[in-house]
Amino acid sequence: MIGIVLLVAGLAGFVLASSRRSGYDSVEGTLKSTFSSSERSKKEGWETGRWIAAGLAAVGLVLVLVPGKRG
Repeated sequence: MIGIVLLVAGLAGFVLASSRRSGYDSVEGTLKSTFSSSERSKKEGWETGRWIAAGLAAVGLVLVLVPGKRG
């Protein structure tokens, strides 16, 4: 059960962070992140969030595919 929750939360977080970070891929977003340390920090935060969410999804997938021993 916890594996499914982690998998869903990780995938949802990855999609959210990817959509937020994609705003920095445009010309305007690139310029903002180049000249503003605040915007650069936000961009890096969303990128970090993507990796954390991907890790959560991977752990969730492992927990779903490799169930623990039941006593």
